[in-house]
Amino acid sequence: MNRNNGIEYCGGGAIASIIGTVMLLSLLPPSILAQEDKVLTKPEQPDFLTSGLYGGGLTFIDGNAYVRLQLQPDIPLGKIGIGLDLILLYNPYAEGTEPQILPEDAETWDSPSTWLRLVRYVRYGQPYDPFHFRFGELDYLTIGHGSIMSGYSNYDRRGLRLNLRNSENRFGIETMMNDIGNPTIFGGRGFYRPFQREENNNLLTRFELGATYLTDINPNLQEIGEAPLSAVGLDVGFPIFETSTFRLDIYDDIAFLDTLSEENTQTEIALTAENPVTTDLAWGNAVGVGFSFTQTLFKIEYRTFGEGYIPSVFDYTYESAKSVSPKPDMPQFLGLETNAEPRRGFFSQFIWHPLPQVHFMGTLEDYTNTEPKLYIGITESGLVPRLALRAFYTKRDIGESGETSFFGDLFDLDEKSAFSVEVRYEIFPPVVTVITREYRFRRVETAEGLSQFEPIHKTSLIVGVSTDF
Repeated sequence: MNRNNGIEYCGGGAIASIIGTVMLLSLLPPSILAQEDKVLTKPEQPDFLTSGLYGGGLTFIDGNAYVRLQLQPDIPLGKIGIGLDLILLYNPYAEGTEPQILPEDAETWDSPSTWLRLVRYVRYGQPYDPFHFRFGELDYLTIGHGSIMSGYSNYDRRGLRLNLRNSENRFGIETMMNDIGNPTIFGGRGFYRPFQREENNNLLTRFELGATYLTDINPNLQEIGEAPLSAVGLDVGFPIFETSTFRLDIYDDIAFLDTLSEENTQTEIALTAENPVTTDLAWGNAVGVGFSFTQTLFKIEYRTFGEGYIPSVFDYTYESAKSVSPKPDMPQFLGLETNAEPRRGFFSQFIWHPLPQVHFMGTLEDYTNTEPKLYIGITESGLVPRLALRAFYTKRDIGESGETSFFGDLFDLDEKSAFSVEVRYEIFPPVVTVITREYRFRRVETAEGLSQFEPIHKTSLIVGVSTDF
């Protein structure tokens, strides 16, 4: 990791100014900082991101110890919400030109993406309002039904999400960008209901057409100037029954992955006589049924894939997967360098909010008994007096390498997985102690100037005041 001259980007005066501003915001009365009530028309995924905590402690990253300062005010202003995220680490063992003040994951101040992390989010409205805008972290983002992007995370970078639809839900669009400081992944989905009327709608009039386009302009971090990965999807849906609290629909998605390379593999497209390129086109199809009722969502899909297709290619571990190279001369890109056989199987998702204090989410997918993928998350706050718990775990391609058993690989933390658990205990209101254990990913810059992610083991012990307990 490049840490040289990182302190030049963060002068002492700038840090003091930021800290002073955030401490002033932290003195606002609780009524100002309280979150506005949510009226959910669809259940949302659990929030696994720490917020509203003011305090300090210790953080251990890959065996290195740092002193931690954390200030996280949330400021709701009607439909507008602002959250700051000033988390600084002090390295008492810094030598020479090594910086003493570092960001949350002990990165350096060498990228706009790192500076933008000081603002946790700026939002307007909620995801299912006619207009919703959010600048901030993307922790579990799904576009459309999830055939192309499902559970994507930008690893606490600061990206954009925009949802726009008319009040009758006749048409709309949802878009995303992964990182304002270094945008590489972007796109979205639009939908249209051509036969919908203002009232007395039925199955036919709720008929919905959708189209998705997402791209990664830098899918292979081991090569400079690599052609982009593009994904295009078309979908049709029938919301059989739809109210503000209940929805039942069936849908069918078809998606295509397109990568360009210089190797002669399938269909050759000569852009010029001197520069022939080839295109690899892989397809996938998903037929699904979705059901949502107040605080419960369940959907199941039967998916069929052609040779080389990767379902939900943009998932939680996508960024880390393309950063890892198992062989020096062969970059790994989620298996795209191999010709996978046609596959079929099931995808299922379950989100449940049985009590105000408990939120559960789980997804499981498996295709022809190969490459199963699992995601489990749970939050609990207040069910046990003074105790709060947040935890999630995700793993893709379980048992793929064959070096260990299925269950051995399931619990092995590597580049195919991510894990986080946070336990809060309220000593006396509003003072809390927080213990977190994480296996996550941080951005690094290689000697060649390439930006990528590497896994880290991280443990933090914090004592402070919480406004989000």
